[in-house]
Amino acid sequence: MKHAFDIEALRRRIATQERLTPVRRPAVPLGPAALDAALPAHGLATGALHELVPAAHGDFAAGIGFGFCLLARIARSRAGQVLWAVPAHLEHREGGLYPPGLAALGFDPGRLIQVTARKPIDILWALEEALGHAPLAAVVGVLPEKARDYDFPASRRLALRAAAQGVTALILREREVPGMSTAAETRWSIASLPSRLEGMTSRAGAGFGPGAPRWQIKLTKCRKGTSGGRSDGWSAGWHGGRPDNWDVEWDHETLSFRLPPPLADRAPAWASGIDSSWAEAS
Repeated sequence: MKHAFDIEALRRRIATQERLTPVRRPAVPLGPAALDAALPAHGLATGALHELVPAAHGDFAAGIGFGFCLLARIARSRAGQVLWAVPAHLEHREGGLYPPGLAALGFDPGRLIQVTARKPIDILWALEEALGHAPLAAVVGVLPEKARDYDFPASRRLALRAAAQGVTALILREREVPGMSTAAETRWSIASLPSRLEGMTSRAGAGFGPGAPRWQIKLTKCRKGTSGGRSDGWSAGWHGGRPDNWDVEWDHETLSFRLPPPLADRAPAWASGIDSSWAEAS
């Protein structure tokens, strides 16, 4: 009996230390009903840890763009600054953030605090420290491919601190690490898509230019979600028998995602180098 009592006391102590008492946090709807329905709170859970992973080597910039659109949604519903922690070598190689570009996405660059670190462990330390301050709206950590310091215990610490303060944490990986297990609430695979052509007018005359940014996103992991057939609440990219992937487009005016019209992207014949008279005759 004493042994059973000791185990129960130990469980209560662990639960207290890890703050396992569930706290209901508001969710941020992403826009499309089909996308929000795939998430347990019908939106992106705030006060939680989420991961963004490029689908391919050339999709790292797409992950950054998608991440800042998420930040624009989060920052709209929560006051405070946003911490952006990035490795020095990635900033030198990929280039720094472009404030007018962030503003074009609907994110106020004046709310950004940037931290540059030499080692991944320093980025994780900065995130943990920042998550201890409730006035922040969100924190983002960019981690290189070989960031061995980011494992399940490290992600668990970030998730607990995010939940305690209600501050959303995003981890953007340079590349996906197959078979990696973390305490993230969701994990998203991000691939770039060409934007549709839109009419525009300039000094050179009327023409067509790139429209709203687009991505193909795939929900590859969702904690406490309804997708997948596993009993532990983690999905493997399926929801209701369908792959959890969507082509989405960003609307900077409403600061929300939308599903692009499937047949609205056909460019004029001359834009593809085809003679218009031949196209009409055929």
